[in-house]
Amino acid sequence: MSDPNKDWLDAELKNLRDLEAPETLLPRVMKTVRQQARKAWWVRLIDPRTDLCRSFMLGVSLLVLGLFLMVSPAQFFSDVPVLPALLKLIPLLLGIAGTVLFQVKIYHFSVLTLLIPAIVLSYVFLIFAASTIQRLAGVRK
Repeated sequence: MSDPNKDWLDAELKNLRDLEAPETLLPRVMKTVRQQARKAWWVRLIDPRTDLCRSFMLGVSLLVLGLFLMVSPAQFFSDVPVLPALLKLIPLLLGIAGTVLFQVKIYHFSVLTLLIPAIVLSYVFLIFAASTIQRLAGVRK
């Protein structure tokens, strides 16, 4: 490994022996292949990307929630005289929520700076826990 002129990786690959799959593997693989072949082509296209879509939609919804805290669409529509009083109350409540998140201090930190790490860490923990459960369920089968 220390000789730069010698390709040690090729030597290690040549020393590897062929591994044989267990006899129970082929029937399980063929069963899965048959199940996938029975599905429609559009279902096969969408199926593996479901988890990715869920995570993407969660991220987009958090982004939209953050934008709603900064720019309140209800504030623009509340000037219309025919809308109910509840719609006029929404900008006030969002303003109060913004004030609480940005201006209320706990030990010289705003509430938002204390909540963001907790939210991000809890999201990371949930993803880690879900992937661990998924792996353990796969091992159990």
